[in-house]
Amino acid sequence: MKKLITRSCEEIMTTVYKPIEFVIDGLIAQGLYILAGAPKVGKSWLALDMCLSIAKGEKILGLKTSQGTALYLCLEDSYARIQNRLYELTDEPTEMLYFSVMSDPIGGGLEEQIEGFVSEHRDLKIVFIDTLQMVR
Repeated sequence: MKKLITRSCEEIMTTVYKPIEFVIDGLIAQGLYILAGAPKVGKSWLALDMCLSIAKGEKILGLKTSQGTALYLCLEDSYARIQNRLYELTDEPTEMLYFSVMSDPIGGGLEEQIEGFVSEHRDLKIVFIDTLQMVR
């Protein structure tokens, strides 16, 4: 049996913890999230808009963003479709937003691919994988 790991009240209250860093103020912090909903309700559009806003340091949904590199794995799209969508959202490109339409699956190289991207882009703020089914 594994021993229960505990911390005392005093230890917790006297430890200086790193504050939570929000990528989208009050909405998305560090961690893993799943954006789920019925088909064709705009999840991919929302993900693209969030990535673009983070890359440009612009507000999204009226909320501040922490500017940095964004990676969007659009695994059911083509670069032509991404281009069309980008032109619907902006006229100004950014060097801080990257796309891929193919990746390895989870447990089959995806983690290493993302780690490689992180090592080249130390200011990476967010990775969107659209859709989870494509990497499972």
